[in-house]
Order: sequence, then structure tokens, then C-alpha cells
Amino acid sequence: MNAKPPIWAGLGAIYLGLSGVILPEVLGFSRSDYNSISNYLSELGAVGTSTHTLATYFGFLPVALACLVILKFLWQTLERTPRVSAALILIGIGIPVGYLGAVFFPCDYGCPVEGSARQAMHNLVGLFAYPLGALGLILLGLSLPHRILKALTLFAGAAMALGFVMMLSPDQANWRGGWQRLGDYSAFIALITLVFTVPKLMLSVDSS
Repeated sequence: MNAKPPIWAGLGAIYLGLSGVILPEVLGFSRSDYNSISNYLSELGAVGTSTHTLATYFGFLPVALACLVILKFLWQTLERTPRVSAALILIGIGIPVGYLGAVFFPCDYGCPVEGSARQAMHNLVGLFAYPLGALGLILLGLSLPHRILKALTLFAGAAMALGFVMMLSPDQANWRGGWQRLGDYSAFIALITLVFTVPKLMLSVDSS
């Protein structure tokens, strides 16, 4: 096994960082009516906003595809125990499907709890995507032998779970964007890190 990830996996990780973290912050900064702490990521793709097209087709869609590329790589690289398989499937249902939901069901302006039928579908996708993604990351973290990678992935799963719960709390309405970013960005950082470290880890396991 090569100590470096294949080019396609590395590109997936780079695209995830660019489309999932860098682009949303640039787009958010460009709008006077948007605040990264108080506004959801999906509000960047809200129908009728100046950032809808860029956020949807250069942000949300690439995030979903990049996550699937990374999960394919991890599926091929990690020792496929039942727990690892379940973890990767849950993450695959959670994060990519959640972001595809933002593509096919963009939210109304302000991403309200009640709105159009499209907004209802958007909310429904998020209600199952976040718990599944968080559970998948926690299961994956429990399956990793490397202490730092285990801690990083478990933290990402816990951050996504906490962010989801806090986003649902009316008391945290002014912080919902920050809580969402805590979960999403932690998950992205964990997945990106795994792409570039798992090959070395598996190589050391094979040689031992």
C-alpha cells in the first residue's frame, strides 16, 4: 500500500475544504444581510439571494460529491469491519445526502421553521442527516486504532451532535450558524485529515 492517498482522494479532500469551508465564509462575508454566527450555511443558498447559485452549485453540490469520494477511499482503505462499514454508510447517508438536500430543496429566505413545501423538505432532510452523520463519525472514531485520529473523529461526531441539538434550541437562535459550523467544519476537518493519514497508518499496520 502506498503511504500517500491516490490523486482522486486527495483532490476530493482539497475540494471539500474549498467548497465546504472557504467558499461559505467568502460568500457570507460578501453579504451585508448575513452573519456566519447567526445564519445557517443553507441560507447562503436560499432562493432569491445573491449567493444562491454559487452556494448551491459550487458549495453544497461539490461538498456532497467530495464527501462521497472520500468515503469511497476510506471504504477501500480501512479494514472493513462491521462497525467501520456501518459508520461509513451512516456518514454517507448523513453528510452527502444532507448537502444534496440543500441543492434540491433550497431553503426560503431566513430558513424558517415553517415555510414553503420546499422548506419543509429541506428541514426534514436536516432532521435525519445530522443525527446519522454524527453517529457515523462516532462509530468510525471508535473503530480507528490511532489515538489522535480516534480523538479527532470522535470530537467531530460529538461536535455535530451538539451543534444539531443547539441549532434546535430557540435560546440559541442567535448562535445557530456558529453551532452548525462547529459540527460541519469539524466533520470536514476530520475527513480531510483521514484522507492524508490513513494510508500511512494502514501501511504501518501491514508492515508490523
